Amino acid sequence: MPAIEMRIDSLPQLFDSLDPAPFHDRALDREAEAWLRESVDEVPSREPLELVVRGPEALRGSLPEIETAVHAHFRRALEHEEWKLRRRMRIGRLALLIGLAVLAVTLLARHLLHSVHTPGADVLGEGLLIVGWVGLWRPAEMLLFERLENSADRAVLRRLSRIPVRFQAQVDAPAMTAAR
Repeated sequence: MPAIEMRIDSLPQLFDSLDPAPFHDRALDREAEAWLRESVDEVPSREPLELVVRGPEALRGSLPEIETAVHAHFRRALEHEEWKLRRRMRIGRLALLIGLAVLAVTLLARHLLHSVHTPGADVLGEGLLIVGWVGLWRPAEMLLFERLENSADRAVLRRLSRIPVRFQAQVDAPAMTAAR
């Protein structure tokens, strides 16, 4: 089973020093969070994975706190990503309606220009056509492609919110180094 290994000297080292909440509610250190996300993203989603925390033997009793804190942190991050997706989809639907209205107006204006038969009408009509389709660009990006990216991020967070955590004593654990 692939493992993500994290070495710490003390429990506070794992957490964001500016977060005043109790350990089980505290945010993880930003660098530790980013590193964990990247590490999990590198392991195929079908492979089981575990987090191995290496540190002094005195930290062994803190394993339940560490596991609870890691799971809670990534559960909150997952909830936040799901909220962002719902918000983005709401905005995307509104942007789609606006984009379709822009396309309809530009197509109508293009059609009216073609009946004028002036030398610049064709050029202006083609420009309007481009503007109309560009009006749909951002809604399509939001509703289709950003959803895929968000789905991948949520899968990583979901995995981290459930990852098994194991402790391994290490006599001389260096401060917060990472090994994969």
